[in-house]
Amino acid sequence: MKRYRALLRDTWWLWLIIFGGGALAGSLIHFSFFSAFPIGLFTFFYFGLMRYDKDGNETEGFGEQ
Repeated sequence: MKRYRALLRDTWWLWLIIFGGGALAGSLIHFSFFSAFPIGLFTFFYFGLMRYDKDGNETEGFGEQ
């Protein structure tokens, strides 16, 4: 759970844009924009697993140039 808390701490604004934008566009433009919810959830859990360890620390080598 710490890995997801760390991801949310670092990228809260991005998830707000994804889910808020999906809800707004789904309500105003076309219902297909609601597909942002399952795509965003999958992306959140995937990057939480890949970027952070079980203690919420960034894994070694991620983001290095």
